[in-house]
Amino acid sequence: MRDRQLEREVDTLDDFLERWQKLGCYFQRAQLGRAPTEAQEEEFLVLKGEMAQDYQFLMTATGNEREPGDQTVEILGVVVSLRRLNELGEAEVRALEMAWHHSYIVLQGLLGRLKARKLQLASVNVVGYYIGRVLRNPVVILLLLGTMIASVLWWMNFTQTGPDKLIEPRGPRPAQTEKATGL
Repeated sequence: MRDRQLEREVDTLDDFLERWQKLGCYFQRAQLGRAPTEAQEEEFLVLKGEMAQDYQFLMTATGNEREPGDQTVEILGVVVSLRRLNELGEAEVRALEMAWHHSYIVLQGLLGRLKARKLQLASVNVVGYYIGRVLRNPVVILLLLGTMIASVLWWMNFTQTGPDKLIEPRGPRPAQTEKATGL
């Protein structure tokens, strides 16, 4: 069975994690202390914006609360720009890297859970799933029960032999009229 929403969530989280790794590379570059170009700065801001949108989408779509230790939003908020990142001291950059790594592990765990759910759905028989859903409906159960009772009564009525064993309808029999003989 396929769940397109779940597949979209997995793909979005995969893309998010690729960007998250790219963000980690910016932390490593910041330790070198090179000043970023305007193009790099713009690329970084676009990356942050896309990551913030995807993160909110994922949290809303999966219905997950933020995991303990997930500092994704805080990291995106602290790293205002590449220039600001380069101005941070080595200890601050290392602290950001540690928080980045911890959030990376948490996000990988979320991806693992989504993929496990996707595999679980793949093993579900679609026909059996929908038949099970229909059979759990109380209205369908009553209709099936009524049909079975009517079938048993019909079978009992027409499988008995002899005219004396037929169940007669209740009430008076209609009067039989004789046909008038021809003119």
